[in-house]
Amino acid sequence: MAEGERNSDGPNTASSGGVRDAVIEQRSRPSIVWIIPIVAALVGGWLTYHTFSQRGPAVTITFATAEGLEAGKTKVKYKDVEIGSVESIELAGGLSHVVVTARLVKESIPYLTENTHFWVVRAQVSAGHVSGLSTLFSGAYIGIDPSHEGESRRAFEGLDVPPVVTSDADGSLFTLRSSELRSVEVGSPVYFHSIKVGQVASYELDESGLFVTTKVFVMAPHDKRVQRNTQFWNVSGVDMSLSAEGVEIDTVSLTSLLIGGIAFDTPSNLEPGGPVEEGRIFALYKNRIATREPVLGVGNRFLLEFEQSVGGLSKGAPVQFRGIKIGEVLDVKLVFDLETATPRIPVLIEVHPELIEFTGQEEGTRKERWQKMVARGMRAQLQTGNLLTGQLLVGLDFYPDASPAEIDWSGPVPRYPTIPSPIEELKAGLMQFVNRLSSMPLEQIGANLNQTLKELSVLGESLNEEMMPSLVATLTEAERTLASADSLIAPDSDASVELKRLLFELADAAQAIRRLAEQLEEHPESLLRGKKEAGQ
Repeated sequence: MAEGERNSDGPNTASSGGVRDAVIEQRSRPSIVWIIPIVAALVGGWLTYHTFSQRGPAVTITFATAEGLEAGKTKVKYKDVEIGSVESIELAGGLSHVVVTARLVKESIPYLTENTHFWVVRAQVSAGHVSGLSTLFSGAYIGIDPSHEGESRRAFEGLDVPPVVTSDADGSLFTLRSSELRSVEVGSPVYFHSIKVGQVASYELDESGLFVTTKVFVMAPHDKRVQRNTQFWNVSGVDMSLSAEGVEIDTVSLTSLLIGGIAFDTPSNLEPGGPVEEGRIFALYKNRIATREPVLGVGNRFLLEFEQSVGGLSKGAPVQFRGIKIGEVLDVKLVFDLETATPRIPVLIEVHPELIEFTGQEEGTRKERWQKMVARGMRAQLQTGNLLTGQLLVGLDFYPDASPAEIDWSGPVPRYPTIPSPIEELKAGLMQFVNRLSSMPLEQIGANLNQTLKELSVLGESLNEEMMPSLVATLTEAERTLASADSLIAPDSDASVELKRLLFELADAAQAIRRLAEQLEEHPESLLRGKKEAGQ
Protein backbone atom coordinates (compact mmCIF):
# COMPACT_ATOMS: atom_id res chain seq x y z
CA MET A 1 0.00 0.00 0.00
CA ALA A 2 2.67 2.32 0.80
CA GLU A 3 4.21 2.00 -2.67
CA GLY A 4 0.88 2.60 -4.39
CA GLU A 5 0.42 5.82 -2.47
CA ARG A 6 3.81 7.04 -3.54
CA ASN A 7 3.03 6.36 -7.19
CA SER A 8 -0.24 8.21 -7.05
CA ASP A 9 1.23 11.32 -5.52
CA GLY A 10 4.58 11.52 -7.42
CA PRO A 11 5.21 13.52 -10.57
CA ASN A 12 5.93 10.52 -12.71
CA THR A 13 2.92 8.54 -11.63
CA ALA A 14 1.90 6.26 -14.45
CA SER A 15 -1.64 5.58 -15.39
CA SER A 16 -3.20 2.22 -15.31
CA GLY A 17 -2.07 1.81 -18.94
CA GLY A 18 1.53 2.70 -18.27
CA VAL A 19 1.41 6.20 -19.99
CA ARG A 20 2.43 9.34 -18.09
CA ASP A 21 0.04 12.33 -17.83
CA ALA A 22 0.94 15.73 -19.40
CA VAL A 23 1.81 18.47 -17.03
CA ILE A 24 1.24 22.18 -17.97
CA GLU A 25 3.83 24.56 -16.64
CA GLN A 26 3.76 28.48 -16.75
CA ARG A 27 6.86 29.92 -18.63
CA SER A 28 8.40 33.22 -17.55
CA ARG A 29 9.76 34.36 -21.09
CA PRO A 30 7.90 34.94 -24.50
CA SER A 31 8.33 32.42 -27.23
CA ILE A 32 10.81 32.96 -30.08
CA VAL A 33 7.98 32.37 -32.53
CA TRP A 34 6.75 35.99 -32.14
CA ILE A 35 10.03 37.48 -33.36
CA ILE A 36 9.21 36.88 -37.07
CA PRO A 37 5.89 38.78 -37.23
CA ILE A 38 7.32 41.61 -35.17
CA VAL A 39 10.29 41.99 -37.52
CA ALA A 40 7.94 41.87 -40.53
CA ALA A 41 5.78 44.61 -39.02
CA LEU A 42 8.82 46.76 -38.34
CA VAL A 43 10.12 46.31 -41.88
CA GLY A 44 6.71 47.12 -43.35
CA GLY A 45 6.43 50.24 -41.20
CA TRP A 46 9.91 51.40 -42.22
CA LEU A 47 9.13 50.79 -45.87
CA THR A 48 5.86 52.68 -45.52
CA TYR A 49 7.63 55.60 -43.81
CA HIS A 50 10.40 55.56 -46.38
CA THR A 51 7.89 55.53 -49.23
CA PHE A 52 5.88 58.44 -47.87
CA SER A 53 8.96 60.39 -46.82
CA GLN A 54 10.39 60.11 -50.35
CA ARG A 55 7.08 60.84 -52.04
CA GLY A 56 6.91 64.15 -53.89
CA PRO A 57 4.22 66.82 -53.51
CA ALA A 58 0.85 66.67 -55.24
CA VAL A 59 -0.19 69.79 -57.19
CA THR A 60 -3.46 70.75 -58.84
CA ILE A 61 -3.40 72.54 -62.17
CA THR A 62 -6.44 74.17 -63.78
CA PHE A 63 -6.75 73.99 -67.57
CA ALA A 64 -9.51 75.06 -69.93
CA THR A 65 -9.52 71.62 -71.55
CA ALA A 66 -7.93 68.19 -70.98
CA GLU A 67 -7.17 67.67 -74.66
CA GLY A 68 -4.24 65.26 -75.01
CA LEU A 69 -4.04 64.54 -71.24
CA GLU A 70 -4.65 61.10 -69.71
CA ALA A 71 -4.50 60.06 -66.05
CA GLY A 72 -1.74 57.59 -65.31
CA LYS A 73 0.02 58.24 -68.64
CA THR A 74 0.66 61.95 -69.16
CA LYS A 75 4.01 63.02 -67.75
CA VAL A 76 5.28 66.28 -66.28
CA LYS A 77 8.63 67.21 -67.83
CA TYR A 78 11.27 69.87 -67.36
CA LYS A 79 13.93 70.12 -70.08
CA ASP A 80 12.65 66.79 -71.44
CA VAL A 81 13.33 65.11 -68.06
CA GLU A 82 10.37 63.41 -66.36
CA ILE A 83 9.71 64.91 -62.92
CA GLY A 84 6.15 63.74 -62.31
CA SER A 85 2.99 62.24 -63.72
CA VAL A 86 -0.74 62.98 -63.84
CA GLU A 87 -2.75 61.03 -61.25
CA SER A 88 -6.29 62.23 -61.95
CA ILE A 89 -8.33 64.55 -64.16
CA GLU A 90 -11.68 65.94 -62.98
CA LEU A 91 -14.26 68.43 -64.22
CA ALA A 92 -14.86 71.39 -61.97
CA GLY A 93 -16.18 74.92 -61.83
CA GLY A 94 -19.58 74.22 -63.36
CA LEU A 95 -17.98 72.29 -66.22
CA SER A 96 -16.05 75.41 -67.25
CA HIS A 97 -12.59 73.92 -66.72
CA VAL A 98 -10.72 70.79 -65.67
CA VAL A 99 -8.53 70.17 -62.62
CA VAL A 100 -5.48 68.00 -63.13
CA THR A 101 -3.77 66.44 -60.11
CA ALA A 102 -0.12 65.58 -60.67
CA ARG A 103 2.49 64.02 -58.41
CA LEU A 104 5.98 65.52 -58.69
CA VAL A 105 9.37 64.45 -57.40
CA LYS A 106 10.44 65.54 -53.95
CA GLU A 107 13.23 67.77 -55.32
CA SER A 108 10.64 70.05 -56.92
CA ILE A 109 9.28 71.34 -53.58
CA PRO A 110 11.49 74.49 -53.37
CA TYR A 111 10.45 75.47 -56.92
CA LEU A 112 6.68 75.31 -56.48
CA THR A 113 6.00 79.01 -55.91
CA GLU A 114 3.56 81.63 -57.11
CA ASN A 115 5.89 82.40 -60.03
CA THR A 116 5.91 78.80 -61.30
CA HIS A 117 3.95 78.13 -64.50
CA PHE A 118 2.49 74.99 -66.08
CA TRP A 119 1.23 74.47 -69.63
CA VAL A 120 0.40 71.65 -72.00
CA VAL A 121 3.02 70.99 -74.68
CA ARG A 122 1.46 70.05 -78.01
CA ALA A 123 2.59 70.38 -81.61
CA GLN A 124 2.22 74.07 -82.36
CA VAL A 125 3.05 76.44 -85.20
CA SER A 126 3.33 80.06 -84.02
CA ALA A 127 4.89 83.28 -85.27
CA GLY A 128 8.42 82.60 -86.34
CA HIS A 129 8.88 79.05 -84.97
CA VAL A 130 7.49 75.51 -84.74
CA SER A 131 7.46 73.63 -81.41
CA GLY A 132 6.31 70.37 -79.86
CA LEU A 133 6.67 68.21 -82.94
CA SER A 134 7.84 65.26 -80.78
CA THR A 135 4.38 65.11 -79.16
CA LEU A 136 2.96 63.87 -82.46
CA PHE A 137 4.45 60.44 -81.57
CA SER A 138 4.84 60.47 -77.76
CA GLY A 139 1.68 62.36 -76.90
CA ALA A 140 1.18 65.67 -75.09
CA TYR A 141 2.86 66.34 -71.75
CA ILE A 142 2.78 69.09 -69.13
CA GLY A 143 5.67 71.51 -69.17
CA ILE A 144 6.85 73.47 -66.15
CA ASP A 145 8.78 76.70 -65.70
CA PRO A 146 9.97 76.47 -62.07
CA SER A 147 10.82 79.43 -59.90
CA HIS A 148 12.17 79.54 -56.36
CA GLU A 149 11.09 83.18 -55.90
CA GLY A 150 7.77 83.93 -54.21
CA GLU A 151 5.50 82.19 -51.76
CA SER A 152 5.06 78.43 -51.80
CA ARG A 153 1.99 77.15 -53.64
CA ARG A 154 0.32 73.85 -54.59
CA ALA A 155 -2.58 75.08 -56.76
CA PHE A 156 -1.84 76.62 -60.15
CA GLU A 157 -3.64 77.96 -63.22
CA GLY A 158 -2.22 76.49 -66.39
CA LEU A 159 -1.21 78.77 -69.26
CA ASP A 160 -3.24 78.62 -72.44
CA VAL A 161 -0.14 79.23 -74.56
CA PRO A 162 3.41 78.07 -73.79
CA PRO A 163 5.59 80.99 -72.61
CA VAL A 164 8.05 82.33 -75.15
CA VAL A 165 10.59 83.14 -72.45
CA THR A 166 11.24 80.84 -69.49
CA SER A 167 13.01 81.67 -66.26
CA ASP A 168 16.20 79.84 -67.29
CA ALA A 169 16.64 81.91 -70.48
CA ASP A 170 19.67 84.20 -70.45
CA GLY A 171 18.67 87.73 -71.40
CA SER A 172 16.50 90.67 -70.34
CA LEU A 173 12.87 91.72 -70.62
CA PHE A 174 11.94 95.26 -71.67
CA THR A 175 8.54 96.96 -71.76
CA LEU A 176 7.36 98.95 -74.77
CA ARG A 177 4.36 101.29 -74.96
CA SER A 178 2.51 102.25 -78.13
CA SER A 179 -0.89 103.53 -79.22
CA GLU A 180 -1.59 100.40 -81.29
CA LEU A 181 -0.26 96.86 -81.68
CA ARG A 182 -0.33 96.62 -85.47
CA SER A 183 0.88 93.19 -86.73
CA VAL A 184 3.00 92.19 -83.73
CA GLU A 185 2.18 88.80 -82.16
CA VAL A 186 3.62 86.72 -79.33
CA GLY A 187 6.78 85.16 -80.76
CA SER A 188 7.36 87.89 -83.36
CA PRO A 189 11.11 88.46 -83.83
CA VAL A 190 13.12 91.34 -82.39
CA TYR A 191 15.94 92.62 -84.63
CA PHE A 192 19.17 94.50 -84.14
CA HIS A 193 20.79 95.56 -87.44
CA SER A 194 18.50 93.05 -89.22
CA ILE A 195 19.78 90.18 -86.98
CA LYS A 196 17.23 88.36 -84.82
CA VAL A 197 18.25 88.84 -81.18
CA GLY A 198 14.98 88.21 -79.34
CA GLN A 199 11.23 87.90 -79.60
CA VAL A 200 7.98 89.33 -78.33
CA ALA A 201 7.07 87.71 -74.98
CA SER A 202 3.59 89.15 -74.37
CA TYR A 203 1.30 92.11 -74.92
CA GLU A 204 -1.74 93.54 -73.18
CA LEU A 205 -3.97 96.58 -73.22
CA ASP A 206 -3.18 99.22 -70.62
CA GLU A 207 -5.70 99.73 -67.82
CA SER A 208 -6.50 103.19 -69.17
CA GLY A 209 -7.23 101.73 -72.61
CA LEU A 210 -5.01 104.33 -74.27
CA PHE A 211 -1.83 102.30 -74.70
CA VAL A 212 -0.70 98.79 -75.59
CA THR A 213 2.06 97.39 -73.38
CA THR A 214 4.37 94.95 -75.16
CA LYS A 215 7.12 92.97 -73.44
CA VAL A 216 10.09 91.90 -75.53
CA PHE A 217 12.89 89.53 -74.55
CA VAL A 218 16.40 90.30 -75.82
CA MET A 219 18.88 87.45 -75.55
CA ALA A 220 22.27 87.88 -73.94
CA PRO A 221 24.69 89.40 -74.79
CA HIS A 222 22.59 91.57 -77.12
CA ASP A 223 20.54 92.87 -74.18
CA LYS A 224 23.57 94.98 -73.23
CA ARG A 225 23.10 96.92 -76.46
CA VAL A 226 19.88 98.40 -75.10
CA GLN A 227 20.86 101.79 -73.66
CA ARG A 228 18.88 104.67 -72.20
CA ASN A 229 18.58 106.44 -75.58
CA THR A 230 17.82 103.27 -77.55
CA GLN A 231 14.76 103.49 -79.80
CA PHE A 232 12.34 100.66 -80.65
CA TRP A 233 10.13 100.71 -83.74
CA ASN A 234 7.67 98.44 -85.49
CA VAL A 235 8.90 96.73 -88.67
CA SER A 236 5.61 95.06 -89.57
CA GLY A 237 4.83 95.31 -93.28
CA VAL A 238 6.49 97.81 -95.63
CA ASP A 239 7.28 101.45 -94.78
CA MET A 240 7.31 103.78 -97.79
CA SER A 241 8.18 107.47 -97.73
CA LEU A 242 8.42 110.11 -100.45
CA SER A 243 11.19 112.70 -100.22
CA ALA A 244 13.27 114.93 -102.47
CA GLU A 245 15.53 111.93 -103.14
CA GLY A 246 12.64 109.80 -104.37
CA VAL A 247 10.60 106.94 -102.93
CA GLU A 248 12.18 105.10 -99.99
CA ILE A 249 10.95 101.58 -99.11
CA ASP A 250 12.07 100.02 -95.83
CA THR A 251 11.50 96.43 -94.66
CA VAL A 252 13.75 94.27 -92.45
CA SER A 253 12.99 90.79 -93.73
CA LEU A 254 10.37 88.62 -95.37
CA THR A 255 9.52 87.22 -91.91
CA SER A 256 8.70 90.66 -90.55
CA LEU A 257 6.69 91.36 -93.70
CA LEU A 258 4.52 88.31 -93.02
CA ILE A 259 4.32 88.04 -89.22
CA GLY A 260 5.55 91.43 -88.03
CA GLY A 261 8.45 92.27 -85.77
CA ILE A 262 10.25 94.92 -83.73
CA ALA A 263 13.70 96.45 -84.27
CA PHE A 264 15.86 98.62 -82.04
CA ASP A 265 18.99 100.72 -82.33
CA THR A 266 20.65 103.73 -80.72
CA PRO A 267 20.83 106.76 -83.09
CA SER A 268 24.34 107.81 -84.01
CA ASN A 269 23.55 111.45 -83.26
CA LEU A 270 22.69 110.66 -79.63
CA GLU A 271 24.78 109.52 -76.72
CA PRO A 272 23.96 105.92 -75.67
CA GLY A 273 23.08 107.13 -72.19
CA GLY A 274 24.44 104.12 -70.29
CA PRO A 275 23.02 100.70 -69.41
CA VAL A 276 19.43 100.25 -68.25
CA GLU A 277 17.79 97.96 -65.74
CA GLU A 278 15.56 95.09 -66.81
CA GLY A 279 11.92 96.08 -67.26
CA ARG A 280 12.62 99.66 -68.34
CA ILE A 281 9.78 101.22 -70.35
CA PHE A 282 10.51 102.48 -73.87
CA ALA A 283 8.29 104.08 -76.51
CA LEU A 284 7.45 101.86 -79.49
CA TYR A 285 7.38 103.97 -82.67
CA LYS A 286 5.11 102.97 -85.56
CA ASN A 287 8.05 102.84 -88.00
CA ARG A 288 11.68 103.90 -88.37
CA ILE A 289 10.76 107.22 -89.96
CA ALA A 290 8.83 108.15 -86.80
CA THR A 291 12.01 107.74 -84.70
CA ARG A 292 13.55 110.70 -86.51
CA GLU A 293 10.81 112.98 -85.26
CA PRO A 294 11.51 114.69 -81.92
CA VAL A 295 9.68 113.64 -78.78
CA LEU A 296 7.30 116.49 -78.06
CA GLY A 297 5.61 117.55 -74.89
CA VAL A 298 2.38 119.49 -74.43
CA GLY A 299 2.55 122.59 -76.65
CA ASN A 300 0.57 125.80 -76.98
CA ARG A 301 -3.05 125.11 -77.89
CA PHE A 302 -5.27 127.51 -79.82
CA LEU A 303 -8.82 127.45 -81.10
CA LEU A 304 -9.43 128.47 -84.71
CA GLU A 305 -12.73 129.22 -86.42
CA PHE A 306 -13.07 129.33 -90.19
CA GLU A 307 -16.11 130.62 -92.04
CA GLN A 308 -15.29 128.46 -95.06
CA SER A 309 -15.64 124.71 -95.57
CA VAL A 310 -13.06 122.59 -93.77
CA GLY A 311 -13.56 119.57 -96.04
CA GLY A 312 -10.20 117.80 -96.27
CA LEU A 313 -8.99 118.94 -92.84
CA SER A 314 -8.74 116.04 -90.41
CA LYS A 315 -7.31 115.21 -87.02
CA GLY A 316 -3.54 114.91 -87.21
CA ALA A 317 -3.15 117.34 -90.12
CA PRO A 318 0.05 119.41 -89.83
CA VAL A 319 0.31 123.00 -88.72
CA GLN A 320 3.04 124.65 -90.80
CA PHE A 321 4.91 127.92 -91.00
CA ARG A 322 6.11 128.46 -94.57
CA GLY A 323 6.30 124.72 -95.18
CA ILE A 324 7.91 123.75 -91.85
CA LYS A 325 5.83 121.65 -89.47
CA ILE A 326 5.48 123.27 -86.06
CA GLY A 327 2.37 121.50 -84.75
CA GLU A 328 -0.69 119.48 -85.61
CA VAL A 329 -4.48 119.58 -85.60
CA LEU A 330 -5.91 117.94 -82.47
CA ASP A 331 -9.64 118.09 -83.20
CA VAL A 332 -12.20 119.27 -85.75
CA LYS A 333 -15.87 119.31 -84.82
CA LEU A 334 -19.19 121.00 -85.55
CA VAL A 335 -20.89 123.16 -82.90
CA PHE A 336 -24.45 124.36 -83.52
CA ASP A 337 -25.83 127.18 -81.38
CA LEU A 338 -29.55 126.49 -80.85
CA GLU A 339 -30.29 130.03 -79.63
CA THR A 340 -28.89 131.79 -82.67
CA ALA A 341 -29.27 128.84 -85.08
CA THR A 342 -25.66 129.45 -86.12
CA PRO A 343 -23.18 126.67 -86.86
CA ARG A 344 -19.53 126.96 -85.92
CA ILE A 345 -16.59 124.73 -86.80
CA PRO A 346 -13.89 125.13 -84.13
CA VAL A 347 -10.49 123.64 -84.99
CA LEU A 348 -8.16 122.84 -82.08
CA ILE A 349 -4.45 123.03 -82.92
CA GLU A 350 -1.27 122.56 -80.91
CA VAL A 351 1.98 124.38 -81.66
CA HIS A 352 5.16 122.88 -80.19
CA PRO A 353 7.85 125.38 -79.18
CA GLU A 354 10.41 122.54 -79.38
CA LEU A 355 10.11 122.71 -83.17
CA ILE A 356 10.96 126.42 -83.25
CA GLU A 357 14.41 127.78 -82.53
CA PHE A 358 14.12 131.19 -80.87
CA THR A 359 17.05 133.62 -80.99
CA GLY A 360 17.66 136.85 -79.15
CA GLN A 361 16.57 137.81 -75.68
CA GLU A 362 12.94 137.08 -74.98
CA GLU A 363 10.93 139.94 -73.56
CA GLY A 364 7.64 139.43 -71.78
CA THR A 365 5.56 136.34 -71.15
CA ARG A 366 4.39 133.68 -73.57
CA LYS A 367 1.10 135.54 -74.05
CA GLU A 368 2.90 138.77 -74.87
CA ARG A 369 5.13 136.94 -77.38
CA TRP A 370 2.15 135.50 -79.27
CA GLN A 371 0.25 138.79 -79.08
CA LYS A 372 3.25 140.61 -80.52
CA MET A 373 3.39 138.24 -83.48
CA VAL A 374 -0.35 138.65 -84.08
CA ALA A 375 0.10 142.43 -83.99
CA ARG A 376 2.70 142.07 -86.76
CA GLY A 377 0.14 140.27 -88.91
CA MET A 378 0.52 136.56 -88.08
CA ARG A 379 -2.72 134.73 -88.92
CA ALA A 380 -3.93 131.16 -89.35
CA GLN A 381 -5.17 130.09 -92.77
CA LEU A 382 -6.42 126.90 -94.39
CA GLN A 383 -4.08 125.78 -97.16
CA THR A 384 -4.01 122.89 -99.62
CA GLY A 385 -1.62 120.17 -98.52
CA ASN A 386 -2.10 117.70 -101.36
CA LEU A 387 -3.56 118.54 -104.74
CA LEU A 388 -4.31 114.89 -105.55
CA THR A 389 -6.20 113.99 -102.35
CA GLY A 390 -7.50 117.46 -101.50
CA GLN A 391 -6.13 117.26 -97.95
CA LEU A 392 -5.88 120.56 -96.11
CA LEU A 393 -3.50 121.85 -93.47
CA VAL A 394 -3.31 124.91 -91.22
CA GLY A 395 -0.70 127.47 -92.20
CA LEU A 396 0.65 130.23 -89.96
CA ASP A 397 2.33 133.21 -91.60
CA PHE A 398 2.62 136.99 -91.47
CA TYR A 399 0.14 139.03 -93.54
CA PRO A 400 0.97 142.74 -93.09
CA ASP A 401 -2.20 143.82 -94.92
CA ALA A 402 -4.46 141.78 -92.63
CA SER A 403 -7.04 143.61 -90.55
CA PRO A 404 -5.99 144.34 -86.95
CA ALA A 405 -6.84 141.49 -84.56
CA GLU A 406 -5.94 140.09 -81.14
CA ILE A 407 -5.91 136.71 -79.44
CA ASP A 408 -8.95 136.12 -77.24
CA TRP A 409 -7.60 134.77 -73.94
CA SER A 410 -10.96 134.80 -72.13
CA GLY A 411 -11.92 131.16 -72.84
CA PRO A 412 -10.34 127.94 -71.59
CA VAL A 413 -8.49 127.72 -74.92
CA PRO A 414 -7.22 130.96 -76.52
CA ARG A 415 -8.97 131.88 -79.79
CA TYR A 416 -6.48 132.69 -82.55
CA PRO A 417 -7.40 135.05 -85.45
CA THR A 418 -7.77 133.59 -88.94
CA ILE A 419 -8.01 134.85 -92.51
CA PRO A 420 -9.71 133.29 -95.56
CA SER A 421 -7.68 131.10 -97.86
CA PRO A 422 -6.65 132.46 -101.31
CA ILE A 423 -9.29 130.31 -102.96
CA GLU A 424 -11.95 131.75 -100.70
CA GLU A 425 -10.76 135.29 -101.47
CA LEU A 426 -10.94 134.48 -105.19
CA LYS A 427 -14.42 133.05 -104.72
CA ALA A 428 -15.48 136.17 -102.80
CA GLY A 429 -14.10 138.44 -105.55
CA LEU A 430 -15.88 136.44 -108.23
CA MET A 431 -19.10 136.57 -106.27
CA GLN A 432 -18.79 140.35 -105.93
CA PHE A 433 -18.16 140.62 -109.66
CA VAL A 434 -21.15 138.41 -110.44
CA ASN A 435 -23.33 140.41 -108.06
CA ARG A 436 -22.29 143.69 -109.67
CA LEU A 437 -22.76 142.22 -113.10
CA SER A 438 -26.22 141.00 -112.23
CA SER A 439 -27.15 144.46 -110.92
CA MET A 440 -26.20 146.17 -114.20
CA PRO A 441 -29.01 146.98 -116.80
CA LEU A 442 -27.67 144.61 -119.42
CA GLU A 443 -30.81 144.81 -121.59
CA GLN A 444 -30.66 148.58 -121.76
CA ILE A 445 -26.91 148.49 -122.47
CA GLY A 446 -27.53 145.96 -125.26
CA ALA A 447 -30.22 148.13 -126.80
CA ASN A 448 -27.98 151.22 -126.69
CA LEU A 449 -25.14 149.23 -128.24
CA ASN A 450 -27.35 148.08 -131.11
CA GLN A 451 -28.43 151.67 -131.76
CA THR A 452 -24.81 152.84 -131.77
CA LEU A 453 -23.81 150.14 -134.25
CA LYS A 454 -26.63 151.15 -136.55
CA GLU A 455 -25.50 154.80 -136.48
CA LEU A 456 -21.91 153.79 -137.18
CA SER A 457 -23.07 151.71 -140.14
CA VAL A 458 -24.95 154.72 -141.64
CA LEU A 459 -21.92 156.95 -141.07
CA GLY A 460 -19.65 154.39 -142.82
CA GLU A 461 -21.88 154.32 -145.87
CA SER A 462 -21.90 158.11 -146.16
CA LEU A 463 -18.11 158.23 -145.81
CA ASN A 464 -17.71 155.69 -148.57
CA GLU A 465 -19.79 157.80 -150.95
CA GLU A 466 -18.05 161.14 -150.24
CA MET A 467 -14.44 160.18 -149.57
CA MET A 468 -13.87 157.20 -151.86
CA PRO A 469 -12.72 159.28 -155.01
CA SER A 470 -10.15 161.30 -153.05
CA LEU A 471 -8.92 158.11 -151.29
CA VAL A 472 -8.36 156.42 -154.68
CA ALA A 473 -6.42 159.47 -155.98
CA THR A 474 -4.21 159.48 -152.87
CA LEU A 475 -3.37 155.83 -153.30
CA THR A 476 -2.47 156.38 -156.98
CA GLU A 477 -0.08 159.23 -156.11
CA ALA A 478 1.57 157.12 -153.44
CA GLU A 479 2.12 154.33 -155.99
CA ARG A 480 3.91 156.73 -158.36
CA THR A 481 6.15 158.01 -155.57
CA LEU A 482 7.17 154.49 -154.65
CA ALA A 483 7.98 153.65 -158.27
CA SER A 484 10.23 156.72 -158.54
CA ALA A 485 12.06 155.79 -155.36
CA ASP A 486 12.55 152.25 -156.63
CA SER A 487 14.15 153.49 -159.88
CA LEU A 488 16.46 155.70 -157.85
CA ILE A 489 17.89 152.93 -155.72
CA ALA A 490 17.97 150.20 -158.39
CA PRO A 491 21.44 148.45 -158.75
CA ASP A 492 22.00 149.66 -162.37
CA SER A 493 20.80 153.23 -161.84
CA ASP A 494 23.16 156.26 -162.18
CA ALA A 495 22.73 157.15 -158.52
CA SER A 496 23.74 153.68 -157.45
CA VAL A 497 26.87 153.70 -159.67
CA GLU A 498 27.96 157.13 -158.37
CA LEU A 499 27.38 155.97 -154.81
CA LYS A 500 29.63 152.93 -155.31
CA ARG A 501 32.39 155.13 -156.85
CA LEU A 502 32.22 157.50 -153.91
CA LEU A 503 32.58 154.61 -151.50
CA PHE A 504 35.71 153.32 -153.31
CA GLU A 505 37.33 156.78 -153.22
CA LEU A 506 36.59 157.07 -149.51
CA ALA A 507 38.28 153.69 -148.98
CA ASP A 508 41.44 154.87 -150.87
CA ALA A 509 41.57 158.07 -148.86
CA ALA A 510 41.27 156.12 -145.59
CA GLN A 511 44.16 153.86 -146.66
CA ALA A 512 46.38 156.87 -147.48
CA ILE A 513 45.63 158.42 -144.12
CA ARG A 514 46.55 155.13 -142.38
CA ARG A 515 49.94 155.05 -144.25
CA LEU A 516 50.60 158.66 -143.26
CA ALA A 517 49.91 157.85 -139.66
CA GLU A 518 52.33 154.91 -139.74
CA GLN A 519 55.03 157.13 -141.38
CA LEU A 520 54.67 159.80 -138.75
CA GLU A 521 54.76 157.21 -135.98
CA GLU A 522 58.09 155.87 -137.30
CA HIS A 523 59.64 159.23 -138.45
CA PRO A 524 57.96 162.14 -136.68
CA GLU A 525 60.87 164.46 -137.86
CA SER A 526 59.60 164.15 -141.43
CA LEU A 527 57.04 166.83 -140.59
CA LEU A 528 60.02 169.30 -140.41
CA ARG A 529 62.56 167.87 -142.82
CA GLY A 530 60.21 166.41 -145.41
CA LYS A 531 60.38 163.03 -147.02
CA LYS A 532 63.92 161.80 -147.74
CA GLU A 533 64.84 160.89 -151.24
CA ALA A 534 66.13 157.49 -152.08
CA GLY A 535 69.89 157.17 -151.41
CA GLN A 536 70.08 160.15 -149.03
